[in-house]
Amino acid sequence: MPEGLRRIKETEKRWYERLIQGFASGADMARVAIRRFLAWGRTRFVFAVIPQSEKPARRFETSRFSLLVIGAVLILFVGFAVYSLSAYSAAVLKAATLDAQLTDARQNIDQMRESTKNLLSETAKFQEKLDRVVNIAQNKGKPDPQQNTSDILKTAGLIDLVSGNLSDDPVSRDVLRLNGIAEALDKSLPVLDDIANVLASQKDIMTEVPNIWPVKGNLGHITMYFGQNENPFVPGQWYLHTGIDISTNRVGDSILATADGKVIDIHYDPSLGNSVTIQHSHGFTTRYAHLRNFAVKKGQRVSQGDVIGYLGNTGRTTGPHLHYEVYLGTSLIDPLRFLSIHKEYHE
Repeated sequence: MPEGLRRIKETEKRWYERLIQGFASGADMARVAIRRFLAWGRTRFVFAVIPQSEKPARRFETSRFSLLVIGAVLILFVGFAVYSLSAYSAAVLKAATLDAQLTDARQNIDQMRESTKNLLSETAKFQEKLDRVVNIAQNKGKPDPQQNTSDILKTAGLIDLVSGNLSDDPVSRDVLRLNGIAEALDKSLPVLDDIANVLASQKDIMTEVPNIWPVKGNLGHITMYFGQNENPFVPGQWYLHTGIDISTNRVGDSILATADGKVIDIHYDPSLGNSVTIQHSHGFTTRYAHLRNFAVKKGQRVSQGDVIGYLGNTGRTTGPHLHYEVYLGTSLIDPLRFLSIHKEYHE
């Protein structure tokens, strides 16, 4: 055998022998430790209970192992008791919280039922009035005497809600009522759209007719009316005044377009001074004279209420005022006939 291989074998043998010796030593130490632990555990204790009377004393004998088992059992029992008390307290608190939430939920349900009843009543009134308005509109202001409240409610899907033909279950009854109200409101939407369209068309017509006060803020008063008036420049002579004169006793107040339209003329006239003429829909034309200066240009589109100039004293006047004219086609019309339709203009 080569020398190197022999040395390796010897080294392996020595390490194996040392390993076996180590295991043997460890096993011996473990056996010794176990014997000592068993001897320690088997050590017995004697407890004596000596009464104060002449009765004989009582002796209790136990080992350390028994004491360890009893201590472990006591620790487990105390831990379980603490855990049980904590869980019970948490369960009691959760139950109290759930009870409070249940009370609140019952109160909310009662309030919801009351609100549902009120909503049902108001919905029935709303549907009745809405159908009455639509009916009058469709019959040109004449209500239909053959249509009563029951017919209206039946059409709106509310007859069962009002008459009480519902489920005996309170929750189902409330759900049916809410569904009926939702259905009735849904049926009302097309009617409301029709009314909105009518109102929108009415609003468009009102803005296309010269019907607002031409001085901003409803200021001023009429100093001369339309028609036959005494000539202020020739005493005793009468003439046809073609519009109305509005004075605020000062210069500079804003003059408003009395309807939507287009500015078709802006010029200075020796008699009317600075004047603006606006053409409107439906054949209307308005003219504003004696202005101090202009706020619009020829060809400009204006809306009802837009400022077109400022009250002045230009032309032939006896003082600062606005001369306001209204034409329908080529015919002069008293502006007050339309101002009475809409006396105030709100910004």
